[in-house]
Amino acid sequence: MADREGDAALGSPVTPYFTVEDADLFLGFIQTVFDAQMVKDDRYADGRVPHARARIGTSLIMVNTANEAYPANVSQMHLRVANVEATLARAVNAGAKVSMAPNTRPHGERMAGVTDPCGNIWWIASPA
Repeated sequence: MADREGDAALGSPVTPYFTVEDADLFLGFIQTVFDAQMVKDDRYADGRVPHARARIGTSLIMVNTANEAYPANVSQMHLRVANVEATLARAVNAGAKVSMAPNTRPHGERMAGVTDPCGNIWWIASPA
C-alpha cells in the first residue's frame, strides 16, 4: 500500500537519497547542523533504517542504512543557509571536517565546505 501522506510530502521532482553506514549518526548530524525535521523514520528490529525522510527547510531528503545490495556512497549537497559561519561552527561541533574555509566566491556567495561524519560533502552558502 502506498504511503499517501509520505507521497504528498515529496513535493519536489528531485529528492536526494543518502545511503550511509550509520543512519543515526547522519540523521543526528543534519538535525543538529541544519535543523532538519524528521518526516518518516522506518526501523528494522535491529535499529537499521530501511527508509527515512527529513526536511531541511523546504527540501526533502531520504536516508537509508547501507547494506549488501546498496552500499554506502558519498554525496555532495549545496545548501543555502542564513549564516555560513554559524552553520560551519555547528557542523564542526557535530563532527564535520572543514574542507573549505569560509570565503566570498566570484559568483556572489559566501561559502564554506564541510565533510560530515559519514563522508558526505556539504557546500554551505549564503548571499555575499
